[in-house]
Amino acid sequence: MLLFKPRKRKKDYMKLLGAVQISGTGFFVYRKFDGSVLLKSGKEENIQRAVVQRMMKLNPMVYNILEHYKIKPYIDTGILKDLVIGHMNDTCRVAMGIYAALSASLKNGINEKIIQEASMLHDLGKILIPSKVLNKPAKLNNKEREIMNMHSTLGYELLKTQGISEETLDLVKYHHQNLKHSGYPALQNNDKISEISVQIISTADKYSALRESRVYRGRLSKIESLLILYKEVLEGKIHKDIYKALFEYASKYDKAA
Repeated sequence: MLLFKPRKRKKDYMKLLGAVQISGTGFFVYRKFDGSVLLKSGKEENIQRAVVQRMMKLNPMVYNILEHYKIKPYIDTGILKDLVIGHMNDTCRVAMGIYAALSASLKNGINEKIIQEASMLHDLGKILIPSKVLNKPAKLNNKEREIMNMHSTLGYELLKTQGISEETLDLVKYHHQNLKHSGYPALQNNDKISEISVQIISTADKYSALRESRVYRGRLSKIESLLILYKEVLEGKIHKDIYKALFEYASKYDKAA
């Protein structure tokens, strides 16, 4: 990607390699024609956009998915900012609360750091979902629902380029799965996921979403949210011990009405 409009002199060309954070300040990383590397400061949203663009270029599968659904590859950094300071942060807090309240036997084999990482990254793919779908103030039609459901796969494909562990990637991809395996995307025969880890992320995600205001509904109370999720326990979608841990967390730490 060229930062500047091409000029006659080749030595003026600079190629964008990516972006970094140094002491809280964001910088674009460029390679000049002579091979030297140059750092140029940029606004936070531009840094975020450059990072996601780099992820997309490193994995053509992202473009294939977008092309299949006729989605323009537009990166909405406003959506990412809202997710990071809102829903993904809330989901991480609830997920860690659930993990902390689990019995020692259920914690066995569960990596706390991976739970934290996956819960903070689980909805990254929504940055590529069109806002008219993501923020539609009404029920999604079948096509829109299909597009919306691709956010977990898009997040997985973006993050595959970042040296993240396979376990974290799988949690991002399957955070909408459940104990009955009726969620999305469908599990493949060779997939080996930790059911308890998926349940922690999935249940935290659902609870956080219910407790937030959305364009199509108001914020639900703690009791309403817990009752909705208890119904999923009865349906066999949520592990009863995961729900018990959520209930314990919500009772102690979710003080809002």
